Amino acid sequence: MSFQWQYGAPQAEGLNANLLASLDDYLRVKRYRLVNSVLVVKNGCLVYERYFNKFTEDSKNPMKSIWKSILAILTGICLEKGWIESLDEPIANYLPEFRQGIHPYHHIISIRHLLTMSSGIYWNGGVHYHCPMVAQMMRTRDWIAHLADTAVSDYPGTRHLYKEWDVLLLSAVIGKAYGKPSFDLCEKFLFAPLSISSGRWAESPCGVSYTVMKGEEQSDLTARDLAKLGLLVLDNGVVGDERIVSEAYLKEMVTPGTANESYGYLWWIFKDSYGCRGFGGQEINVLPYANMVTVIQATPTPSNKAYGDIHEEILKKSIIGIPH
Repeated sequence: MSFQWQYGAPQAEGLNANLLASLDDYLRVKRYRLVNSVLVVKNGCLVYERYFNKFTEDSKNPMKSIWKSILAILTGICLEKGWIESLDEPIANYLPEFRQGIHPYHHIISIRHLLTMSSGIYWNGGVHYHCPMVAQMMRTRDWIAHLADTAVSDYPGTRHLYKEWDVLLLSAVIGKAYGKPSFDLCEKFLFAPLSISSGRWAESPCGVSYTVMKGEEQSDLTARDLAKLGLLVLDNGVVGDERIVSEAYLKEMVTPGTANESYGYLWWIFKDSYGCRGFGGQEINVLPYANMVTVIQATPTPSNKAYGDIHEEILKKSIIGIPH
């Protein structure tokens, strides 16, 4: 079964249509000139859809670190299918390089630690991948072996540190569990049911799928694609009458973590919502209390502009009759 959109009017779905309409003027301010799309899905219906800078519903935009949140969903699919037995399995069960790692803590790093970015593997590259550590790794033939030769600076599970290492290792674990690169699993078990079309993700020399560090143009997605991902989580893992991932796992995925209460399994947790964030203003916001998903896409720039105020000041405030 392919994904089928339902459409509705903002007022009929409990939104202030006039406030939403004001967004067109709101975005004419110079600060928002790089915003390409804004979508709102309420009660399962697409009720607001605006494009700018010659974008259309078929235009694709870099998803950046939203890829990380997709990997979290893929992990849940692996659990659902039985390819991963437990999130507390050591990654060394899938990546033998970590059995002989240079640090005694390597063998206790678990899948859960990767999902919560608390592996403890040394990182000094800040929150993004433009750093010498990543460049050094990318010059090697075997990225996983390179990471197994990297020291552990924190006991696994004790400190959240946003870094590329953990998601790259998670992609490798998913690939080993499935028997093919993680993109193949994503294409068949996530993107196909959601009717999402994506180019093949880049692969490391050792066959690990990735998008954030290179080749992003291959993994660009439309605003509607991002909305479908948000809806999947809001609808507890079901598309139509097909279950994609377990409800229990998704609830766990968006539960505040112990190492960082603002972070679940590669999803950001907010006061009354949760969502995904990508460099340069990419956003998926899921508001369970309002049965609503919002999406923002923008052209990324080195200054890493964010546009959360669009969501907070207009989209959330358009909800009628629910305190927020």
